[in-house]
Amino acid sequence: MRGDGAGRRAAGISGRNALARGRRRRRPAGALGRPLDPGRQGQRGGSLAELLVSLAVSSLLLLGVFGSAQSMRQSARAADNLHSLEEKARFALDLLRADIRSAGFWGLNSDAAALRLSAGASVRCGGTDASDWAFRFKEYVAAPDAWRLPCSPYRNRRQPETDVLEIRRAGQTTAGVDSRRLQVHSSRGEGIVFSAGSPPSLEGETEIRDLVVHAWYVSARSSHDSGEPSLRRKTQVRGGLLRDEEILAGVEDFQVRLALDSNRDGVADRVVDPSASAPSGARVVAVRFWLLLRHDSPETGHVDGRTYTYADRAARSFDDARRRLLVSASEVVANARRD
Repeated sequence: MRGDGAGRRAAGISGRNALARGRRRRRPAGALGRPLDPGRQGQRGGSLAELLVSLAVSSLLLLGVFGSAQSMRQSARAADNLHSLEEKARFALDLLRADIRSAGFWGLNSDAAALRLSAGASVRCGGTDASDWAFRFKEYVAAPDAWRLPCSPYRNRRQPETDVLEIRRAGQTTAGVDSRRLQVHSSRGEGIVFSAGSPPSLEGETEIRDLVVHAWYVSARSSHDSGEPSLRRKTQVRGGLLRDEEILAGVEDFQVRLALDSNRDGVADRVVDPSASAPSGARVVAVRFWLLLRHDSPETGHVDGRTYTYADRAARSFDDARRRLLVSASEVVANARRD
């Protein structure tokens, strides 16, 4: 009996030990003896190679973003520079066209041959008498191949191979008597240029306008930058003086062609360059001109590789970083007379 009880106790202990071992096998423990989370058994960290690939891809994406931003900035700057050139060109074109359109206008009388000078009327330029040049009323539009003024261009630096356009006319609006200005007193039959505020008497309806004399040209210098060319003009102002005015910096060329009427019917018969000789008695009925403008600063990423061919200019290119704009216009001389 005692032996049977001891056997049963031994068998019970062995069974409990086996059960405990089975439970331990079914619940694997971690290194610290804690049970592992079954959901984390399949997770692992990225390798160094994967990290480097991710960094490389990110760098390429960033370079693309920065490159696009830089390209957008350059495009915006190019558009701004071109818009600036277009605005400047429009300003210069409007001034020149208005001056050409009014050339040869003398008030109530449009015949330059009927104009005469009163005593004491004169024009001076740089201390030199320029009356002979200024009072060529029959040459209401002229584009001489050479510099004809007795005074020098601005800083004595006229841009080589550019043209000069001379305009002579009366002002677009009537004026009161001004003792310090040269003025035109006109009637239906004649006109007289006077000074000192003493208009000679004329018969019939009359009016008074200021005398306008211009010489448009390009200087190799501007008022603000000795290395920048500029469109300028000599203009007759108070005191009978010719003053040099800067119209627009950044203009590096000015070319002119004249449309001539040889048989006095008011229609152009031929177009000539300033270097060509005009037929005797021919009148200018229209003017075509070209302006070449350049931006005042180089443009990053831009190279002007264009070949420019216009007027009687030989083809040329610049291959620099300046953005340029070539514009042209034609204008009829509204006051060209028919015989």
